[in-house]
Amino acid sequence: MLCIGSVSAHQEIVIGAIIDEKGDGASYASGIEAAIDLAIIDLNVSYAQSGIDTSVTLKKAFTDGTSEGAAQAAEDLLGQGVQIIVGPTSSEEVSGILPILTREGVVSVNPSSTTALSLPGNLLVRLCPDDSELLKAARKYHQMNNGDKARKTVLLAREDLYGGVISEIFSSDELIGEPVMYPAHTQDFTSTLQTLDSVVTPLIDEVGEGNVTIIAISFDEIGDLLAQASAYPGLWNARWEGMDGSALQSTVIENETAAEFAYKTGFIALSFNIAQPPASDYWRVFDAVQEAKGGNIPSIYEILPYDETLMAAWIVQNNPKSSDEMLYIADNYGKYSYAATGWLKLNKNSDREYGDYYFYTVEKSDDGRYFWKPTYVYSYENDFIFSLQGVHNTFMQRFSDI
Repeated sequence: MLCIGSVSAHQEIVIGAIIDEKGDGASYASGIEAAIDLAIIDLNVSYAQSGIDTSVTLKKAFTDGTSEGAAQAAEDLLGQGVQIIVGPTSSEEVSGILPILTREGVVSVNPSSTTALSLPGNLLVRLCPDDSELLKAARKYHQMNNGDKARKTVLLAREDLYGGVISEIFSSDELIGEPVMYPAHTQDFTSTLQTLDSVVTPLIDEVGEGNVTIIAISFDEIGDLLAQASAYPGLWNARWEGMDGSALQSTVIENETAAEFAYKTGFIALSFNIAQPPASDYWRVFDAVQEAKGGNIPSIYEILPYDETLMAAWIVQNNPKSSDEMLYIADNYGKYSYAATGWLKLNKNSDREYGDYYFYTVEKSDDGRYFWKPTYVYSYENDFIFSLQGVHNTFMQRFSDI
């Protein structure tokens, strides 16, 4: 698991974790915490078994998912003496702590993917490819499904850094019109859906049912959004897609109205992931997170914190003298580390360089139970998308076992 060098005196590594337990990403909280806790246990066991006088201490801060809440959490953790931060998850939160990281010369290892934060020298190590890679995967999916048919696409996005940047990327690439936006932390989507329906209905009249796609850029609220969308007959006649914040969302399958709507409209969502062999630590983390989530399939954003924590410990263990050294150590760690989520090689912006994207749909079992199922995978190596129908491996088996 670790390549540990010699240490002559006791070293205490103090890691801070920022976890959104009350905001729009709260469905991830129990899984993220389980992955980080497992990583801390593994680190301390590894040091002890190697005879190295090093220990890792974890301090946690729980937030409301806002940039302001994340900033306060970072201040609190730094006041408790943390040397590096794991998380937060959303780009909005990461943007909130970036000025504090810069001021204090401290690095955050996190899974944020927004291109606006993908800049050389930012004190962020992001173990997820930036969203330009997500666009490549989505583009291939659209090319595969659209063919020569006349199609229209409408964006439905939350008003924050995540929603704004992805909307901008998709709008410039696919010549999509103005997105329909809603404020973060929305619960009642009546006005948003009325606007969406007024945009979508004439497009369906123009190109026909099934030829209009609504792309939802959402987090946990996707469950409420889909459930409330089911009240609009015209929205049943569109195809629905979700980005990585919607993939594998428990808020969808635990809401019967949302799940039925997703199932019948063919809702499909994509997310970065690396399918690992059976012996990989991926599955050990997967099992721990799944248990913490009450049996629900984990998202990659709940597995990545395990690798984020290991990398954070390695950075501090090597006694960096500056923030530049911290980024240099992270880069070298990534070059030679094949972790739970695969190779951690970073690009010049300290973002993960490689990754596949899996597409998931909501399916319904014979006994009426809704569940997420992987249906396609986009391979970054050959820029190609292929069906997972008939594929039998550990990854697919885990979904069929639930």
